Amino acid sequence: MLYAFGFERVGVVVGDLYFVNPRAAQGQEGAEHGVRLELRMLDRGAPKGSAYSAQPIEIGQPIWRADLLESVEGPPGSFDRTHHHPAFTGWEPGRRVYVADMSDDPLGWLGACRADLDGLLA
Repeated sequence: MLYAFGFERVGVVVGDLYFVNPRAAQGQEGAEHGVRLELRMLDRGAPKGSAYSAQPIEIGQPIWRADLLESVEGPPGSFDRTHHHPAFTGWEPGRRVYVADMSDDPLGWLGACRADLDGLLA
């Protein structure tokens, strides 16, 4: 599944994820699964037809990512691999950043920390 929501020049892309980290840290081996949420830049292109044609919309480069993951072998709802990537270099994410509050209450953490979108974009 993949969902995209657009807001002015920023979009939210959400999808399910099954992932095996090829460079897993010690204690983080094995498959992970869950949900990936990314903030992405949106770009509107020029219409490709008449004045009535649909406008192309591109979901562009990532700004920030949250991975609400848990180990496949672990108990459901553990969120033991939940982390975020506060920065990207082009299309490549920076290192994983683990926050205890994020694993304890992923949706609450997302809502509280991402409420200041202008600050995040700065």
